[in-house]
Parts: sequence; C-alpha cells; structure tokens
Amino acid sequence: MIVDATLVHRVEGSAARLTAMEVESLATVAPHTGATWRAIDGGVAAAMGAGRYVNRAVGAVFGDLRPHTLLDELETFYGDAGLPSSLEVCPWASSELIVALRERGYQVDWFRNVYAHGLRALPPRARLPIEEVGDDLEPAWAAILGSGAEPGSAARAVSDEFCTAMHRVPGAQNLVALLDGAPVGTGSLTPVRTVAWLGGAATLPEARGRGAQHALLVDRLHRARHMGCTLAAVTAVPDGVSARNLLRVGFQLLYTQTVMTRPLA
Repeated sequence: MIVDATLVHRVEGSAARLTAMEVESLATVAPHTGATWRAIDGGVAAAMGAGRYVNRAVGAVFGDLRPHTLLDELETFYGDAGLPSSLEVCPWASSELIVALRERGYQVDWFRNVYAHGLRALPPRARLPIEEVGDDLEPAWAAILGSGAEPGSAARAVSDEFCTAMHRVPGAQNLVALLDGAPVGTGSLTPVRTVAWLGGAATLPEARGRGAQHALLVDRLHRARHMGCTLAAVTAVPDGVSARNLLRVGFQLLYTQTVMTRPLA
C-alpha cells in the first residue's frame, strides 16, 4: 500500500478514537485512577494515571493549532493530572512542531513502529483453536496478559485493572488461543470505523514457539474483514518478537512513532 498523508491521518485518527474509548472504559471500571481525556488538535490527550499504560497525546499533530499553542494546551492538561507532558510524533509532523519541542525541552522517550495490513487477500487460518473471551475465560485471559508480573504485586494489579477495562471497550473482541484445550495466548481486536486495531498479544512462556500468535494474528485479520473493516493496524517495538510475527503474516511497516516527553520540573 502507498503510505501517504491520507493513510497516516486515517491511522492516527482511528488510534486517537480508540485511545479515548479505552480511557472512558478505565474511568468507568476504575474511577479511582482519575482517568480522563480531552480532544486536542485532531487527536486526544489521554491520562490514565501515574504508572498506567497511556499518558500521552495520540494523533494530535495534524490540526490547526500553532505548535506552541498545542504544547501549551498539552502542558496544562498533563500538569492538572500531575503527569509529564507527552505526545506521539510521527514523521508527518511539521518541522515547526519539531522546533517547538526542542525549544521547550522535550526529550525522546521511546520509539515504536506502526504496521498495517490490507484485508482483501488474507493468509488461511491456522488450525489452532481460537475462542472469544467471555466471562468464563476472562480470568485466564487476564492472567496470561499479566503473567510478566507477580500475582499480588502492584504491577499485576495495574495489569488486571487494565484488562477489566479493555474487556469492556465497546466493540472489542478479546481472544485466546488454545493448546490441548487450555488458553496459552491472547490477542485483541477493536474496530474503529474501517480500521481494525490489534493489540493485547501475550503468550505463556511454556507455550512460545508453537504458533499461538500466528494463529491469533491470522484469525483477527479474518474477523476484521468480516466486521467490514478494510485495514488492520497494530503497533510494535522495532525488531521485537511481535514485529517479526507481524511481518511473517504480511503486515507492512508504515512509519515509526517517536514518543516525546517533557520531564517534570
């Protein structure tokens, strides 16, 4: 596919809407987090709370605000939330914004790649069973996603809280892959207009290398097409296992995002 401004705006805009939906769900199931968001310059500024997953602006570099006005608004929003001001910057951001970020002391926090897959021609589904997560499978699904943190730890509590919220995002489908009848891998799918966003990939250590993520990826592509979407999108750390899995099933690298953050004084 041709990567141009139209495609990037579409992807970034749907990512912003998805972020708002996730924040709203977290605010509903865990009001103590103070999770909130606001529309800003074509995107959203999201604050899920200190130590949680999304505390940055998404898709907020394509509007009409002048760069310093945009940053003023972000810094006010995140200052009220007690968080450092942060935003995702894609290669289509203006040079004026890059200059303003430098002048105001923003620093590179981390990078991630954005990938997409058209939904006309798809690889065949794998034979590994895939099941949608209902109330019965929710505990197992959350346990797999949180398996990197010790049960009872603060990190595990944050993960479980996030899972509870994500399971209740409107339209979201959370899935598990089964080996010998037991859930071993997870993946999620949320349609935002015609873009299906994939996420929530995790596999139990003892089941890695047995095709769970391949099966989940292909299954979600077919589900996305059935939903009426025309594009699937996902993010991953460059050269990580998830990125390699995406390339194997035909995802295309669209661009790299840079997360820029202004440290708290």
